[in-house]
Amino acid sequence: MRKRGIGTVVLITEAFEELARATLASRGVPDLPMVILPHETEVMGIEQLRPVVERAVDDEIVPLIKAVREPSL
Repeated sequence: MRKRGIGTVVLITEAFEELARATLASRGVPDLPMVILPHETEVMGIEQLRPVVERAVDDEIVPLIKAVREPSL
């Protein structure tokens, strides 16, 4: 999607960072932005998970996507 100009962010947990970086490199997009959540999110209930995800969206995901969509001059 990024190659088509669509803002793209990879969302993973800490346990998969190394695998994600290797996969991105092998697919020719080693600099694709990643947001790395704590691994514990995989076992959190919705009430615990919601604030973690909302914070990631507001603080990391939206700014990264905007940076791709709105290149600096």
